[in-house]
Amino acid sequence: MIRLRRAVPGAIIALVAASLCAGPQAAADQPAADPGCAWQAELSPRTVAQVNFAYPDTGAWYWILPYQVRPGMTITATGQYPDSRYISFNTYDARFSSFSNGGVSSALPDYLIAPDAGSVNPWQRPGGGGTYTVTIGSDRTAANALPLAPEGESAGVGFLIYREYLPSGGASSVRLPQIRITDDTGSRTLGGCVGGGSPLLASALSALGATAANLPPATADNLEFRRVSGAGAFPNADNAYLVATLTPPGDDKVVVVRGKAPVAPAGTGPTVWPPGASADVRYFSLCANLSTLPGPVVLNPAADGSTDNGCRSDRETLLDADRDYTYVLGTEAQRARIEAIPGATFVPLSSAHPTTQEAILLRNMLPASDFRQGVQSVPVNGTPAQAAEIMGPYYPRATVCSLAAVLDRTC
Repeated sequence: MIRLRRAVPGAIIALVAASLCAGPQAAADQPAADPGCAWQAELSPRTVAQVNFAYPDTGAWYWILPYQVRPGMTITATGQYPDSRYISFNTYDARFSSFSNGGVSSALPDYLIAPDAGSVNPWQRPGGGGTYTVTIGSDRTAANALPLAPEGESAGVGFLIYREYLPSGGASSVRLPQIRITDDTGSRTLGGCVGGGSPLLASALSALGATAANLPPATADNLEFRRVSGAGAFPNADNAYLVATLTPPGDDKVVVVRGKAPVAPAGTGPTVWPPGASADVRYFSLCANLSTLPGPVVLNPAADGSTDNGCRSDRETLLDADRDYTYVLGTEAQRARIEAIPGATFVPLSSAHPTTQEAILLRNMLPASDFRQGVQSVPVNGTPAQAAEIMGPYYPRATVCSLAAVLDRTC
């Protein structure tokens, strides 16, 4: 989740935080001492229609555990390594930001999660899904330690987020980590309470959406991609983003984005990381989002009754023999003609908001150390020219064309 030029107002951030931390019966009250149950909110492909905010990637599944920081408190997460492309654990402070404490980062990606004794981490060496233990607290020597709160803070609100990207079996394959809380009152295991999203979070996001009407005028369209900060709500430290902004062109025109794709692992299972010469990045995607609060991804009703979102993961991106992609962003009325273009990947512009500015995001996750042309190598908030120079053929170049010109290959 990222922050673009228009950040979420502090009062609205506080509303979301309060809603996440409230118990099931007390949304307006102070956070309870315990979250009551584990993984109160889910943000995923199956909940995106209800909880759609902060520029989500629909290849990603997030589960959120809010907690009240107390002295001596430890949260223990135990689980089995899943059959997924990527997982991570992150803790965040009350401002939804990453932090460190005593040199310990609040981000822990899969390949750094040490397995339990006798188990195997499949991102460290090939093997079945072993088990792990992650410890969130003040003990920096604990197995897979994550800090509970920033240095000097012994009270307040915190968040633990567990992420999976591209779980091999979708929702049916997800087995959430078990959560145990230990403090001066004893030790207790929390039951799970994920039920397709958090009503409290959803109502808070409704307030976010209502606030969008009071935003300042939209920024000018800029089809040149530049790198933006990931320092907004719940950033994933393993991702970096390029963004371009556009207003849907209309008049049977489309937006064409071309570039060279980095090599990502095939399939949806774990890959030993670092990857050697087998991959450039762990994952990439291109997503179309509305450039208004609360930053929703495009969601269009499809002809078969399903919903098509504005994201295309690396697995959904068509590549030619040189690993070049051609994303064509257009309307549902243009879909059939675009999908008939050899090598073109259709990305839907919003049907519900055909004149609203959209933010087009290109994500790169976890570049290999010898891949120097990924988004992570680009200076944050630098110029498009800097990004293009560093990324070379991997830099995405966008242009507006008539669909007829794309069809006859003159654009």
